[in-house]
Amino acid sequence: MANLTEQLSEVLPRGKYSVLNLQCVPKESKSIVHHHKNDPVQSCKVVHLIVLFSDDRPVLALEVFVYLDIPKNQNQVLRTIYISKADTSGLVGGLKLNVGRVIQILLRWILLYPIGKYYQDLETPVSINHEANVTEKHKPFVSETDRALHILIERARGNSVYGMPEVIPRDRFSPSINLLMDSPRNLTRLVLFTRSEPQYLFPNSSKNRNKHILSDSGLLKWWLKNVEETVKGGIFHHLLQKKVNILNADKYEVIRYFPSRDSDWQVGDVYSNEVNTNDSAVYHIPLLPDDPKGRFLEHLVLENRIKRVKMKQFWTELSIRQEFRLGITVGLIGVEGVSKRGNDDDYRGLLILKKSQFNRIKELIIGVDYSDAVDYKHVIEELKQKAIEMGEFEGRATSTTNDTTAANVQTTNARITNANTLPVHSLSARKAHNLNTLVRKKKS
Repeated sequence: MANLTEQLSEVLPRGKYSVLNLQCVPKESKSIVHHHKNDPVQSCKVVHLIVLFSDDRPVLALEVFVYLDIPKNQNQVLRTIYISKADTSGLVGGLKLNVGRVIQILLRWILLYPIGKYYQDLETPVSINHEANVTEKHKPFVSETDRALHILIERARGNSVYGMPEVIPRDRFSPSINLLMDSPRNLTRLVLFTRSEPQYLFPNSSKNRNKHILSDSGLLKWWLKNVEETVKGGIFHHLLQKKVNILNADKYEVIRYFPSRDSDWQVGDVYSNEVNTNDSAVYHIPLLPDDPKGRFLEHLVLENRIKRVKMKQFWTELSIRQEFRLGITVGLIGVEGVSKRGNDDDYRGLLILKKSQFNRIKELIIGVDYSDAVDYKHVIEELKQKAIEMGEFEGRATSTTNDTTAANVQTTNARITNANTLPVHSLSARKAHNLNTLVRKKKS
């Protein structure tokens, strides 16, 4: 596989392009699925943001969250790739941009990203000792205000670092090299939900006449087609399941959305199976950002029902929530397979930033008015001023289908492998009982 800019050049019309390929530094995090405290899981979170520019105008962006879960015995890796948002700006002018082909390339690139590279770049975790530098004699503090006043007094006396917390590096988690190189033990899930909105990452871009906004049903069909094309390209060693569901729709209505009549797609979700039907949903449904499933889990915690709602009941209750009863079509798409590993050389040119730097650049991109030329031209000017590295290349495609769809949130055919011939993923089979840290309630 060629690097990202070389792949994009093959599908983009003739012209000059640049791509901003950002990734935040991988960081240890809580697992997106709760686990028993006596059966810990080491989890890591990464965010990718890829923005395509044409003639210095942002034309397409994709935001993806990647979560890695490895159990204590290191018998498997579960990578969850969550497509958070994808959007077009409508600033293509006369450019015939095939958005679907571009999205397929970006998804392939992320799906083949070597898992070991995430751990090479993993941020060193730290502990903070707030008491370390409060060393002068003092009366017992009766409040935080009392402590703060003591620190200010000592600093006023000349000790400018008095009371500064001590940052202590902790050991960084390093999974077994054998595990990372053993593809049959590396599982990947690609998940997303679809709901049509005027814009996702480019504010006010819906005002641009060249932006094509699909209906809910059209968007679901678009995503299914492009996910299907993505996984057809030999992305997995074994393709285990392809699932789609529409809340508040019967089975036969969902089947109508399958990309083709001889499709391997099934109605359902990648989290449910015959083994976990009677398990509490909280042990299997992930908490993902801006995701209706996660919002419902939080609601169950507040109602003190989180342990009692089983998998089947979870989907039933979710479908009757207000956000799904307004005549809209919300599609849930999930694909699971045994991971393949891309070539490390194909992942050069990626800009890996600390979270604060990543967020500042993201805010620069999503914080302007894309219906105002003066405003959106400010984006590329700021990036150049900050000397942000971008991959520049030229499109080589002579003709392409004009597909300027705004997307919500791919040449051997990979048939679905019988899941019964492969071991059930250990992380899906675990139960958890300590839910105290699942959701933090807001103070009233």
